[in-house]
Amino acid sequence: MKLIKGIAIASAAAALAACGGDDNDNNDSNGGSVQAPQTYTFPSKLTAGESSVSYSGQVARNVLINQLKGMVKSDLLYVPVDPLSAEESVKTRLNLFYLSGTDSFGTYNLTTRDAYTLDTSTPTESVFTEVKNFSLPDNTLLQEENFKLISSGKSLVEKMAGFDNTLARDNFYGWDIAAQTIPTSLTGKDSDITGERSKPHALVEYWIDQVAQNAQAGDDTPHITASGVNYEQLIQKFLLGAVSFSQASRDYLYFDKGLTKDNSSAADGTEPYTELEHQWDEGFGYFGAARDYNSYSDSHIAADKNYANDSNGDRVIDLDSEYTFAVAQYANKRDNSIEGADYSKTIFDAFLKGRQLIQDNFGTNPVPGQGYHVELSAVAKTILEQWEEVYAANIIHYINATIADLAAYEAENLETLAKHWSEMKGFALAIQFNPQATSKLSDQNLIDLNNLIGQQPTLPSQVRAVAVEPQKTYTEKLEEARGLLKDVFAFGDDVTTW
Repeated sequence: MKLIKGIAIASAAAALAACGGDDNDNNDSNGGSVQAPQTYTFPSKLTAGESSVSYSGQVARNVLINQLKGMVKSDLLYVPVDPLSAEESVKTRLNLFYLSGTDSFGTYNLTTRDAYTLDTSTPTESVFTEVKNFSLPDNTLLQEENFKLISSGKSLVEKMAGFDNTLARDNFYGWDIAAQTIPTSLTGKDSDITGERSKPHALVEYWIDQVAQNAQAGDDTPHITASGVNYEQLIQKFLLGAVSFSQASRDYLYFDKGLTKDNSSAADGTEPYTELEHQWDEGFGYFGAARDYNSYSDSHIAADKNYANDSNGDRVIDLDSEYTFAVAQYANKRDNSIEGADYSKTIFDAFLKGRQLIQDNFGTNPVPGQGYHVELSAVAKTILEQWEEVYAANIIHYINATIADLAAYEAENLETLAKHWSEMKGFALAIQFNPQATSKLSDQNLIDLNNLIGQQPTLPSQVRAVAVEPQKTYTEKLEEARGLLKDVFAFGDDVTTW
């Protein structure tokens, strides 16, 4: 988020142009200009003196993804809890984060049971300090020091792609996983989930099962396999697609769903925001940027890992407004590593512009294809296209890292290779959760990309089966996957340096 850089990537410039000009003089459908604030701060039009911004549920799920990732690699995960076996202990703990969250699934959740001891008399008050997966400035504390203080009734599984909405592509691509029948008792929906829609959830549970089985077998690092797969990275990156990207693209920022909600009255009759304002805020919440995201350089956030910034100087970090979560972190990371990239500012400015456009039109409900809905849909499309491009750039970044790992491979380097490969594969799976209307990738692109990457790396020490015709090496397949993304997204510079 660089106020000093311009937008050099062609697609970013084209996307902004589609919205009507630069960020300081964007014409709305009424011929005026949208004068958006520099921070994500919007006072209520309904209740004097209150903010109209609200997305605590998305913050809760960002935290759940963050803490699930931290838990998978935590040594504390693999200490069995009597009378459970090592396998049962691992599955129970991980599903506290994935299935239960702060919701009421089963008989307990993270507000009623400790994630490590599984003791119901001592709920998870200290999970944020035990799972060291937050980066805080010196001499600061978290305002939301436990799950009770974030948002109740929230889980990851309830917002899994295929459960809360239909799949963006109708089919699930990239991993051979059998369809299941997911009962209403798990999804809370009116009917069981079956077929392709069940596969994203089935895949997460399969990975959790693999970690648990490896723990039962006594593996030193149960989340990393001898074949070069890191389940910590796969699970996190996949959820950034199957929950975060799916929710934003298929619901909150979708032109004929979230963007058609009421903009004239209080949501639920009492809230200080309209339903349309809330939909946009929830999309922003999944992006995960701090509300003053534009105030910090890419190097400050990405290179120095300053994800938390004490904006008001009270030495307390509010996860709702002062923390930058994973998706927004990756926008910074790619801006920091790709010359001329400006994803973070482009996306954030578009969120500001769209939110101001909604507020400017308070009292007028959106009509699909008419009035300010046209411009609002164009702004939302900019966000989703750029979000997708961040994931594509991440895949290329980790393809490059994996190719380098393979070239210098020794058995001692397996952990590094597994990390990079799993980040690459996780994003290759995550990128499919964008509908074709806001995506540059065709279904065949997604199939080809994931087929080239495979479901585990081919290690140099492995002997490939003799084929009738010459077979591409695994590195050549990764190079082809990189070329596919370069062509689809028209990345102009040398992507091998990303």
